[in-house]
Amino acid sequence: MIKLCFAILTFSFLPGRSLYGQQYPRLPVLTAQQQKIYPTDWLIRTVKEKAGIYSSADLKEIILFNGLIKRSFRLRPNVACIDFTNLGNGQQLLRAVKPEAMVTINGKEYNVGGLKGQKENAYLQTDWLDDFSTDENDFKLERYEIKPLEAFVNWKASGWAMNKNLPTGKMISFTYGIAAPGLERIGVTVNYEIYDGLPLIVKWISIENKSNTTIKINRVVNELLALVEEESAVVGTPGEMKKQHGIYVETNYAFNNAMRYDISDQTTHWKTDSLYTSQVNYNYQTPCLLEIYPEKLVSVELSPGQVFRSVRTHELLMDSYDRERRGLAIRKMYRVVAPWTT
Repeated sequence: MIKLCFAILTFSFLPGRSLYGQQYPRLPVLTAQQQKIYPTDWLIRTVKEKAGIYSSADLKEIILFNGLIKRSFRLRPNVACIDFTNLGNGQQLLRAVKPEAMVTINGKEYNVGGLKGQKENAYLQTDWLDDFSTDENDFKLERYEIKPLEAFVNWKASGWAMNKNLPTGKMISFTYGIAAPGLERIGVTVNYEIYDGLPLIVKWISIENKSNTTIKINRVVNELLALVEEESAVVGTPGEMKKQHGIYVETNYAFNNAMRYDISDQTTHWKTDSLYTSQVNYNYQTPCLLEIYPEKLVSVELSPGQVFRSVRTHELLMDSYDRERRGLAIRKMYRVVAPWTT
């Protein structure tokens, strides 16, 4: 599909100060007025609100916001996504906290970010968050960077095109480290891109080997979302039950001769969540956990100094079940993030 990469604003994450002993600058606070839902149809009207990265009023959260979507992250004691809202229709997609990514290195699985302690997984209340904890064996946040969005493909139109402009927006990169033996110099960076004028988040991760030995990457799950279920049934298998329609997912890792993305996709996995014990399904078989990873990627050797990059997950929030409107939304996403298709 496409690749995008990304003024750099770097913050270290120690309480109130950077690794260099300096106070880091405050981000602008997202106001209640900004978050008001406006009846603007982004498919036919220009959205005036630009993509930005904000702080909550209590400084506990970082928020990605562009007037169409809001995605929020609690920062302490580790990064965790706590809110993923479609502001076009007010739909909250998230019901529980999960790790920001999972990596399997040298045969052992590690969580990247995330919080533990949520007992009820049908919904999440903010007043629970202060009681959540992290695991000592998880990758933990060390710093983050905020950059303007830059197109990875520096395309310039040489002829007629309906859109000759490269996309604009913001990107935030959370870099994590771990004290596990042999992995002290392995850095994992989780990147989120938010675009002007689209209800879209693009997420991807990179793993950098700064050690003196080669490591083996067995699997990289670059997205885990505990989503509100689309439907409930007392019995039924994951294959029989509908998946969440409020989000459309597409990665740059799809192939075969189907000429249709949903058949060609190699990365989208709808799974069950055994921690969600209050679900209606008697056998806990509701497909309400979304994981993104290439299933056949099982062994990549990463030499010292090398960087591994995951697939890029495009998460487009949908506000309708109408097939034509959903198709129009996907096509507009392409026109913005890949203008050479026009």
